[in-house]
Amino acid sequence: MKNVLLITTLALLLVACSKDAAFDSNPGKSGSITRFAVFQNNIYVLNLNEVQTYDITQKDNPVLVHRLPTDYGLETITIYDNTIFLGSTTALYILDISNPAAPVIQSKSDRLSDIGFSGCDPVVVKGNYAYSTIKVIQNICGNASALSALVVYDITNKSAPVVLGTYPLDIPNGLGYKDNYLFICDEGIDRLRIFDITDPAVVTELPQTVSITDPYDLIIDGERMIVSSKTNFQIFDISDIVQIKKLGQIAK
Repeated sequence: MKNVLLITTLALLLVACSKDAAFDSNPGKSGSITRFAVFQNNIYVLNLNEVQTYDITQKDNPVLVHRLPTDYGLETITIYDNTIFLGSTTALYILDISNPAAPVIQSKSDRLSDIGFSGCDPVVVKGNYAYSTIKVIQNICGNASALSALVVYDITNKSAPVVLGTYPLDIPNGLGYKDNYLFICDEGIDRLRIFDITDPAVVTELPQTVSITDPYDLIIDGERMIVSSKTNFQIFDISDIVQIKKLGQIAK
């Protein structure tokens, strides 16, 4: 009975995500590590150096209507407030979709000059601020060294995003938020880390964490959170941030 309840909960959340995605990606209700997004009658698909737009007015016959070239290294896509945000290995892209069938680049950050390093990343957006986890892992003579961080951008002016701050992480993956709390999957320490983003200019990490082996991405829907790891989906009650309760897990 318990396993049936968990499967039902997971199914309901995924259905909710699919419903939201049909109109606008919502970080938190959908995973942050994804290479496609749906907006109105268009689906946007990432290649490593290109955004392809397909018209899906006829669901069984998608039509490629636009190709937007970018620098090499596109990783993730999310849509917030009628705007596309792309995470790449070198930059944060902001795309204007005033014409949904033909996105244009509104701005592009240069992460190397902004924060001194670049790497793989997903992005989530809340209000006038974007939160991106940057992961850099290099193997040097058989030893692994990592330089990773949470980067906070002020995107009040979408044509000129500004870095507000950087916060060190280990090996971060996906992220999402509930209210003024940002959750980050940190594979490096096998933890789900929680940050208070009430003041985006001064982000603070909460002392409590959630132990999860190899956390990869997460979905938040209301008071429930699903965390995907390499081996399972773990479901949590996050109605009380101080006392997060695990409801169960489903093997992959």
